[in-house]
Amino acid sequence: MPVIWGRHVVNEALRARRTVRRVYLGARPTAGSPLGEIADLARRAHVPVQILDRRALDRIADTDRHQNVAAEVLDYEYADLDDVLVVAQRRNEPPLLLLLDQLQDPQNLGSLIRTAEAVGVHGVVIPRHRAAGVTPAVERASAGALQHVIVAEVTNLNQTVDALKKQNIWVVGLDVAGKDRLEAVDAELPLCVVVGSEGRGISRLLAEKCDFLVGLPTRGKVGSLNAAVAGSIVLYDLFRRRSASISHGRPA
Repeated sequence: MPVIWGRHVVNEALRARRTVRRVYLGARPTAGSPLGEIADLARRAHVPVQILDRRALDRIADTDRHQNVAAEVLDYEYADLDDVLVVAQRRNEPPLLLLLDQLQDPQNLGSLIRTAEAVGVHGVVIPRHRAAGVTPAVERASAGALQHVIVAEVTNLNQTVDALKKQNIWVVGLDVAGKDRLEAVDAELPLCVVVGSEGRGISRLLAEKCDFLVGLPTRGKVGSLNAAVAGSIVLYDLFRRRSASISHGRPA
């Protein structure tokens, strides 16, 4: 059974009513303390709380950086693509999706999920094979954001993009050699942002399906940005421009 750890991560899992089987504490909780809050949340959710010595908690969490708390959880339940679109419908917003093409690094996946949640992305789409999936390491990297944004797993990204385009969603790929400028993308359109793998970027066939291939200009000696950084820049810019449109009375 997967084990998550860290005060913020476990706290968010309990608040979001994720299926937590058991909470382990490395010290006795006191009223008003972070561990006390976690213990209260667990008891309200009828989740057993067990107090262990530090060494035993180190073994369960497989780390000594657990901040005196860990929890057993069920495997992450992925959503369907339709579930992502339903989120946009419920919010009465044009869809904003993040699609990840064979991203390998759990830290990058967690970071992008954190950004996606922060800027109101309606869902993250990942492939079932040859890519990082949702693991405790990803959950930790997302700093709890995983509890508040859904992740859909699909078998074929190319078919997924075709399905999205049939629903009038514009596809924006990030490519170091992309010729389109980010500001040329209308932020108020229904959009799917595609971020490629750390080494190879977006696959050739998927790049050919993109309506925009955006390159982010740089002036430093390093030729390209980290995948998570580039994706976060694009998502935040789209969020900023959508928010500005709403504040000026033009519904997104």
